[in-house]
Amino acid sequence: MSRRSHSRFIFEVTGNTRTFHHQRIINNQIVNCPTCLSLVGANEPYSHHWFGSQDDQHINLGLEEKQLLKRIERERIETFLLCDESALDRTNDFLLKAGMEAIPQLLQFLIYEASRLELTIGFYVNVTKQHMYCESTPVLIDHHLDIRETVDMVFSILLEKISSFVLVQQRVPFEACTIKRLKVTVKRQLQGQQQLPLQYRVKCDTRYPDTKNTTVVDLALLSKSYRSYQGQRFGHFPDSLKVNLYCFRVCASTKELYAVPYLLRSENVDTTPTFLILTNVAGDFQGMHEIRNVQRFLKADTKDHMLECRQCKSHFSDRLQFALHKQIDCGGGFMIWQINPESVELYENCLLLPKQYFKFAWFGIRN
Repeated sequence: MSRRSHSRFIFEVTGNTRTFHHQRIINNQIVNCPTCLSLVGANEPYSHHWFGSQDDQHINLGLEEKQLLKRIERERIETFLLCDESALDRTNDFLLKAGMEAIPQLLQFLIYEASRLELTIGFYVNVTKQHMYCESTPVLIDHHLDIRETVDMVFSILLEKISSFVLVQQRVPFEACTIKRLKVTVKRQLQGQQQLPLQYRVKCDTRYPDTKNTTVVDLALLSKSYRSYQGQRFGHFPDSLKVNLYCFRVCASTKELYAVPYLLRSENVDTTPTFLILTNVAGDFQGMHEIRNVQRFLKADTKDHMLECRQCKSHFSDRLQFALHKQIDCGGGFMIWQINPESVELYENCLLLPKQYFKFAWFGIRN
């Protein structure tokens, strides 16, 4: 599974050009990201860096996909099966594609027009002629940018549980297991308040004081001005709005999430109202979130001390992974059931999701 690395972004001005670099720090060596690089005029707004650049945080939904989502909602389909009927030695490849591509893609689709997802993932496991089913406890996803990290954490704990179980009970390693089928249960919550990604929610901690900025900003005017300004190379933003704006970007190479400048009107961050632009999974504008402590909000957590879970003594150097680990309660509620090899699960009138969009063999199970 993926591991988070220390990274940073910088803006370098050379002559009449400003260059955006996303850099990874590996063993004190600086490595420039091959996909996060853009050049604009030195005097152009920061938003111009993101025009036409590769965007790995939003999805495209056409009319057919939106109609399919309405059908899933109308028929109350919450259970989805992913199957791989290929060679037995493809378990690792199947799990890798499921965890990194198939499940995140399905969840990004299902979170459109939803404020929250309740996710449960289950593995069907065959080992030494025995059949088992291992399932996670439900975990909440409050933002589409939390999907990949959440799936990664659930997969890690499920695989750890299965590996420990077969080693203790059957004296065989995990490599003896065959997994060709996954079950994903997703409950969509349509009502609720817009949330920040968990990585940035943990930064909005009451232990860190707010700035002393007391300037009142007309949010209706700010939102209207952004809508008119967004996507225009020569758009005009009202001079009366003395604000700094930031937006989210996701690195196409490492999948890291970071907040970057969109429009900077002042270098004095302590007195200038600062807002984060919120968008949904399709990139539609959802509103503005005021950032009270800009330096804390943007600061990387590389100098944070090692975090330890008091319950299971696991260690984390990443606050996001630690927060997810606590939300899942260390995997304490994950269950493993023995399945009668002669039993057969029959599902009638399943909904086959279109492969031209999902690329994987997903079946929706009607209740």
